[in-house]
Amino acid sequence: MELTNVLAGIGLVLLALGGGTFWSFSTGVMPGLARTDDPTFVTSMRAINRTVVNPLFLLPILLPPIPLVWAGLLDLEDPRGWLLAAAGIVYFFGAIVVTAAGNVPLNNALDSSTSSGEVTRAAFERRWNVLNGVRSASSVVAIALAVWALLV
Repeated sequence: MELTNVLAGIGLVLLALGGGTFWSFSTGVMPGLARTDDPTFVTSMRAINRTVVNPLFLLPILLPPIPLVWAGLLDLEDPRGWLLAAAGIVYFFGAIVVTAAGNVPLNNALDSSTSSGEVTRAAFERRWNVLNGVRSASSVVAIALAVWALLV
């Protein structure tokens, strides 16, 4: 089996896992937490944010660009190489950079806040959801690009 295909397959599986995580938060976790009172919301998000710092959660979120861009660079003479590289780049900026520059600082601020639940939630929830929406949408675009690459 060609190395490009192996890397593309690994990248696509990782994209699906990472993107599925963002999608699940957008469509299930956060809407569910939106129905809770402020102290419950803050306590729940703090617990989630502490729990997700583990390899099984973080590796599928952080690794997808590596095999995708690598596969793309191996096959730049073919349109699929460009599509694979584009998938990795879209995911890198739309998911990883957004996470590092936006969601993680919000998570840290939530964790260290000494304000009331209402104030803490107000400073966190809407901004975090918008950023997670960007991560979700970027993941969908990256997955579509990777699938397209495997179909051409």
